[in-house]
Amino acid sequence: MEKTNLGDHMKEYKERIHSKTYKANTDLSLYSAGIEQCKCEYTYGPIVRSYYVMHFVFSGKGQLTINEHSFDVKTGDIFLIPANKVATYQADKNHPWKYGWVNFLGINAEQYFYSLTKDTHDQYIIHNVAVNQYYKQIERLLDLSFNTDAEYFESNSILLHIFAMLYEELNIHFNNNVKYSLAEEIRLYLDLNYQYNLKMSEIADKFGIHANYMTRLFHQKFDISPKQYLLSIKLKKAAGLLQSTNLPVSTIAASVGFIDALAFSKKFSKTYHCSPTQYRKQTDEKKN
Repeated sequence: MEKTNLGDHMKEYKERIHSKTYKANTDLSLYSAGIEQCKCEYTYGPIVRSYYVMHFVFSGKGQLTINEHSFDVKTGDIFLIPANKVATYQADKNHPWKYGWVNFLGINAEQYFYSLTKDTHDQYIIHNVAVNQYYKQIERLLDLSFNTDAEYFESNSILLHIFAMLYEELNIHFNNNVKYSLAEEIRLYLDLNYQYNLKMSEIADKFGIHANYMTRLFHQKFDISPKQYLLSIKLKKAAGLLQSTNLPVSTIAASVGFIDALAFSKKFSKTYHCSPTQYRKQTDEKKN
C-alpha cells in the first residue's frame, strides 16, 4: 500500500499489496482514494482508466467531459467516470473545486457503478448529496499508511461502507444475490448500454436466442417490448440532459445513442408532444 502526500493540495492512498489483475477478479476492490484542493482552471486529462472513478465535490465547481460530452459540476455533486472512456475535468477559474475520490474495480464493479447512475438526470452526475459524510470516510482511508494485509481488508471495508451509505442515501435497491431471469438480464443490459446504437438482433445474438423470442419473453415479463423499453430510456435520459445542460440537441441525441438528430427529434416530439428545443425552453421558463 502506498500513501502519497503532495503538500497541502493533494493527498492520495493507493492499495498496492495486490495486483490490479487480482482486484479485477474480486467482487469489488479499492484501487485508490484521495482528497485534493485544485487550483484555478486545474485540468486533469484527457485520460482513459481501466477502473471506475467516483469524485465527491466538497466545495467549488468545475466541468467534467466524457467522450466529448460536458457536464457542469458543483458543490454537493458526485461525478462518476466509467472505465475505458476518455475523460477530462477542469476546476472553475473563479471557484475551483475541492474534491475527494475513490477508485475501484472488480467483477461486479460495472453493475455497482451503473446502479448509481440509473435514475440520474445527468448521465454521470449525482446531484445534491450529503458529501461531508463521505469526506470522513476518505479521510479514514488516508490515515492508513502501513503495508499490512489487515489494512487491505480495512481499506475495502471502508469502500463497501461508502457504497452502503450511497445506496441508503439514494434509495437504491440492487440485490446481486437475486438470480435474474433472462428477461431481467436483458433489461439490465439495456440499462447499462442504452447510449449505444443497439440493434435488437445483435442483443438477441448476445443472449443466444432469436429476436422474436426475446421480444415475446421481455413483453411477457415487463408488458413492453425491449425496443420500446430501450427508446423510453434514451428519451428519459435525453429529457434530463435538456433540463440540466446547455448541450446542443445534436450532441444530446448522440449521447443517448441516436445517429440521426432528426430521427431523435421526431421520436422525442411524439413522446413529449413538443420538440427538444421547446421542451428545454418550457423547462427554463418553469425554473424562472
